[in-house]
Amino acid sequence: MYLFPCHQRNYQELLKRDKTHPQDIERNAMFYIFSGNSELLEKMIVFYDFENGMIRTEGFQEVKLSSSATALVKLAFNLYNNFACGTVVDLFANLDEKNCYLALEAIRLRFSIK
Repeated sequence: MYLFPCHQRNYQELLKRDKTHPQDIERNAMFYIFSGNSELLEKMIVFYDFENGMIRTEGFQEVKLSSSATALVKLAFNLYNNFACGTVVDLFANLDEKNCYLALEAIRLRFSIK
């Protein structure tokens, strides 16, 4: 399920920092994506307000991301609250194999697919 050993640790740290309830599948899926991509993890506070427990869509205007990272943030936000993110083809066209796996696992997590 996790891409590398520190992915799980990063994921658990984000959940703990946010005090995310285990059954909050929307936030779990979002944090799974952020914790599995180093570019996104470094910029997490630009895209998520831990104090108020809210996503920050204005983060797209505040930082420059690779096309792959942008697609992952859009997907993470979509899994969280149905944020408009374009088509599946548009999202996956920008992802390498590792990030495709990350995206697919987040979708599985969000929809409780075993």
